[in-house]
Amino acid sequence: MKIAIYNLHFAVLGGGERRTSALAAHLAKKNDVTIFVHTPVSVETIKTVFGIDLSNVAIIPLEHKDHAAEIARCQPELFINNSHNSRFPNPAPRGIYMCMFPQSENFDLRSYQVITANSRFTAGWIEKRWGYPSEVVYSACQNMGPPAAKEKLILNVARFSADTPTVHHKRQNILLEAFKQLVDGGLRDWELHLVGMIGRSNDDRAFVEQLRTDAAGYPVQIRPAIEFDALREAYRTSSLYWHATGFGTSETEQPSKQEHFGMSIVEAMSAGAVPVAYKAGGPREIIDHGVSGYLWSDVSELKALSLRLVQEPALLPRMSAAAAQSSGNFTIGEFLSRMDRIIERITAPDDRARGDTDRPA
Repeated sequence: MKIAIYNLHFAVLGGGERRTSALAAHLAKKNDVTIFVHTPVSVETIKTVFGIDLSNVAIIPLEHKDHAAEIARCQPELFINNSHNSRFPNPAPRGIYMCMFPQSENFDLRSYQVITANSRFTAGWIEKRWGYPSEVVYSACQNMGPPAAKEKLILNVARFSADTPTVHHKRQNILLEAFKQLVDGGLRDWELHLVGMIGRSNDDRAFVEQLRTDAAGYPVQIRPAIEFDALREAYRTSSLYWHATGFGTSETEQPSKQEHFGMSIVEAMSAGAVPVAYKAGGPREIIDHGVSGYLWSDVSELKALSLRLVQEPALLPRMSAAAAQSSGNFTIGEFLSRMDRIIERITAPDDRARGDTDRPA
């Protein structure tokens, strides 16, 4: 089957691009797969950053081109739109729209047979904002285990971006200030590592430089654009995983500012790092509070819960084991299996066999 996957955000190389890459590599084992991107993408870079081999996938950049005409030349039988906030209509006989979060109102997605949501949180907002039902397909989370000997490391993995009204900001500045307060209060021998890709704007780079300035004199490492093997090692050796996306914003009035799912949280858990994450959005579907990690509502709670893990010798390994086990609910295998079932259903030759329940109302 000829399959086209649409994602115009590969310059960022975030969670959505990892999901696109994993799905494309999987489908290319039995199908003719093309990824349509905005600007050229290096297969070597994808392998270095994500550990995913796209050598059997065609990648076509669409910058300065007619998107519809270029995709039509491919003659896809199935079109998968995994481009965030895209309004592009389905040009194929069958289509899947993969939504990470419905940013805008009034989307017309009637040309797609299935809409997927990356969490129940996202599915609820799709229904509220767009009026369409969706199927929850949790994102493809890489297994970063097995856990290695744990060090006194607190890790955060997220894109570095300037805080603007439209950006999904990851709040590394909040985590840095919390850690500095812990150190000033007597925490010794622990380090905070902030890891992630840097956005393309000058403001994004300025944000990273401000973090470096604010971290001066503290045991903090800021590590942008590290390779996949180094990232995996960071996950495996870290004891705690901090996450603050959504902090300082209203979940009801600014839902797009929350963590819509939390791939990095799951990946940290798979390596035995105990998550301590802001209590909003997708993380509430991932973390069993007090069992596989903690959810916090304010910075004082973040610090107190982290100190509990630091100061109670038996607690950290117990929760680490529970975190690793719980991460198995969100593996790449689970994601690909779910997508396989959806694709098989909507491309079945006899529409009567699948009924009409797949098409959004």
